[in-house]
Amino acid sequence: MTSLSFSSFASNLRRICLWIHRYTGLVMAGFLIMAGITGSLLAFHEELDDMFNYKLAQIERQDGPQLPIATLHDKVIAAYPEYNFSSMPTSLEADKSAVFSVDRARGQSAKNQPKAPFQEVYVNPYNGDIVGTRDKDAWAWRNTMWKVFWLHRDLLLGDIGKLLLGLIALIWTINCFIGFYLTFPRAINGKKALQKTVPKTTPKKRASFIKRWLPAWKIRRKTNTFKLNYDLHHAFGLWLWLMLFVIAWSSVGFNLKSVYQPVMQAVVGFEGREGKREEKGKSKTTDKSSEQAMSAVAPMSTETGSNTFVNKANSIAYLTEQAHIAAQKNGVTVQQTLGIRRLTEEGQWQMRFKTDKDVGTHGGASSITVSAATGKVEKVNFGYQSAFGNKIDQWFSTLHMGHIGQGNAHLLYQIFLAMIGLAVAVLSATGVYLWVKARQSRLKQKLTIKNKFSNHYGKPAIKKQL
Repeated sequence: MTSLSFSSFASNLRRICLWIHRYTGLVMAGFLIMAGITGSLLAFHEELDDMFNYKLAQIERQDGPQLPIATLHDKVIAAYPEYNFSSMPTSLEADKSAVFSVDRARGQSAKNQPKAPFQEVYVNPYNGDIVGTRDKDAWAWRNTMWKVFWLHRDLLLGDIGKLLLGLIALIWTINCFIGFYLTFPRAINGKKALQKTVPKTTPKKRASFIKRWLPAWKIRRKTNTFKLNYDLHHAFGLWLWLMLFVIAWSSVGFNLKSVYQPVMQAVVGFEGREGKREEKGKSKTTDKSSEQAMSAVAPMSTETGSNTFVNKANSIAYLTEQAHIAAQKNGVTVQQTLGIRRLTEEGQWQMRFKTDKDVGTHGGASSITVSAATGKVEKVNFGYQSAFGNKIDQWFSTLHMGHIGQGNAHLLYQIFLAMIGLAVAVLSATGVYLWVKARQSRLKQKLTIKNKFSNHYGKPAIKKQL
C-alpha cells in the first residue's frame, strides 16, 4: 500500500468513525447524562438511603447493651409468622435499626407462599420493638434512592428499560474505542503532499506521534467556550478512558447478558452462571485448598464429646470461628462477615464473609457452609480462588457498584466513582454542544454560499426580466 492510498484510507476511516461517534453519541446523550447523574448519587447509596429513610433506619443511641441478633430475629418471626426470614445480619450498629429481609419466594414456593406487602422489617436492637416495615416498590420519600437505583438500572420500565439501557451500554462500549481512536493525530493528507514541490532546502522533520498526540490530553485555560468544551471532551475521555470502559462494559453485563457472557467466555474464560450452578450442585467442594481448609476445621463439641447442634443462638459465633480457621489455613484473613442464613431444606447454615484477597463484598466474597445437625463444615468457597475469567467479571461489577475497600479507602473510592458519573454527564453534554456548534457553522457556510450565488446570478436575471 502506497503512502497516498494509506493516507486516503486513514482519512476515510477517520471520517466514518467520526460520523459513527457523533450520531451514536447524540442517541446516547440523554441516557448517559441520566445514568451519570444517578450513578453519582448511587455511589453513596447506603448513606443517602439512610438519610431519606431516617424514620426507620435511625434510632437513638443508648447506653445499655443490645439484644442478641437471634432474639431480634425471633421478634420478627413472632410479629410476621406467615412470612419466611431465613437470613440475619452478623453485626449491629449503635445508632441504626437491625434490618431483616423477607425471603423472596421463587418457583413452586411462590405459588404456595403469600407475597409480603413489604421487603424489610426494622427492629430496635435495644428493646426488640418493631420500628416498622418498608415496601421498596412504593412511591414514597423513604424509597427515593431505590427509585434512583431503578431509574439508573432500567429507566423504571422493567425488562424493556433494561434491554434498552443494555443496548445503549453496548454502543457506549464500542464508542469508547472509536472515541479513543479519534483523539489520535490526523494522518498526512497524501494529495496535499503530492501538490507540494520539492523544497530547495531540507524539509523540517515532523514531530513524533506522542508529541502530536499530547495536546489531546490537555485542557487550555485561556480560550473560548467552544475550544474549552472541545478540550474537556477529549481530555476527560482520555484520562478516564479505562474507568469509562469498565463502567460501560459492566453495564452490558448487568443488562445484556446474552452479549456479555459469550464475549467474556471467549476472551477471558468466564464461566458464567452455568459454572456456578454446577458448583452449587456438588455436595462438597473439589477444590484442593478448600478440602484442606475443611480438614482443618473440626466440629464444635460439648464437654461430653458429642457434636453440637448449630442453632440460631450460636450460629453466628460458630460460623465466624470456622471461617477464621479456614481462612488461616489458606493464608488469608477474614476482614468482614457479611451475613448468615439458614438453608432449611439442606439442613445447613451458610455465612458469607470477605477475606483480604477477595474482590469486593458481593459477587467476589467467600462463604462457608456447615451442617446444622452436626456442625461439620460441608463446604468452603473462597472468592479469590475463582477462575481467572470470573475474577475479571467480579472486578468489573465491583468497580462499577463501588463495593470495594473499607473505611477511608472506601470513602475515597465513593468520591472517585461519583466524579466518574459526573464526568460521563460532562462528556455527553460537551459532545452535544460540539455537534450543535458544528451544525450551526455548517448551516452558516451553506447560507453564505447560497447568498453569494444568489447575488451573483439572481440580480442580473431580475434586471433582464424588468
